[in-house]
Amino acid sequence: MRDNMGFGRAYDMNAASTSAGHTFRPQLLDRRARLQAAGASVSAAYLNDLLAEVDSALGRIDTGSYGLCETCHDPIEADRLESNPLVRFCLDHLSQAEMLAHQQDLDLATQIQSRLLPPRDMALETWDTQYRYEPVGAVGGDYCDLIVLGDGQSLFFAVGDVAGKGVAASLLMTHLSAIFRSLLSLDLSLADLVSRANRLLCETTAPAHYATLVCGRATANGVELCNAGHCRPLLLQRHATQRLEPTGLPLGLFSGGRYTVLHISLGAGESLALYSDGITEAQDPDGDEYQEERLIHSLRDRFEHGAGAMADSVLQDVARFRQTRPPVDDMTLLIVRRRR
Repeated sequence: MRDNMGFGRAYDMNAASTSAGHTFRPQLLDRRARLQAAGASVSAAYLNDLLAEVDSALGRIDTGSYGLCETCHDPIEADRLESNPLVRFCLDHLSQAEMLAHQQDLDLATQIQSRLLPPRDMALETWDTQYRYEPVGAVGGDYCDLIVLGDGQSLFFAVGDVAGKGVAASLLMTHLSAIFRSLLSLDLSLADLVSRANRLLCETTAPAHYATLVCGRATANGVELCNAGHCRPLLLQRHATQRLEPTGLPLGLFSGGRYTVLHISLGAGESLALYSDGITEAQDPDGDEYQEERLIHSLRDRFEHGAGAMADSVLQDVARFRQTRPPVDDMTLLIVRRRR
């Protein structure tokens, strides 16, 4: 029995290393080529040290040990490999200096992300908004934005979920935020805005990087909505709830992706709820998921009490549902509610 367990663990480690090597070999080869091309701009000793690091990683791929901690031989955290494919140790076996540097990076990433998030509640003449953003770690990979547009009465809003977790995901989220904030200054249609954001993400990130996203504009005339492969937004009306289906593929998959815009009318007191799957896929101790139906019930339970009460109701209900089971994914909820 002991031998079988040992064989199983060795097989898992070998499979993890093979998978990581297949993923990161092209990046390492590209990095080596770039180093050689830029060699004239740095000292020969420094260049040789960097090339040796890359060659060592390529050697670990050839021997089947890439992506495994050199101390305990367990897989290195995926988000750390994605951020730096040259890492050799898992978090449990960093040196004191490396651990300090890692903590400083986390602290800085947390500060940057917190400054990118919009005010928790934003009220215009026609619209009230409330969002709740709960990353599973120090930083999150969910994207949430609220931006008042040039007329002072219209609002751009978005919720998204980027591939991956941890610092690597938070960096991609920051990149996505910068793309949208830059494009909004061009006064594009919503369909053009999302199409251009998709092309820019495809052109400036690795093929494995993508994001689901739902975004829109809220004006005095109603809401325009575009959903790039994200969870179905919920339109909460007086006596009904509508689930709004995606209108395009996630951003970053195909540069020529096309996106359709929905036009939605909301009456006074009616709301649009956008959320990430960290809410609907939250699990209780038995492994059952929270799911969309319970989310709808929680939102409707506080429908008459305003956007803030609705948002708080959901997060409290998810916590009750999970009981002692810890969260495993970021949770974001945004409520856009018509005032009059």
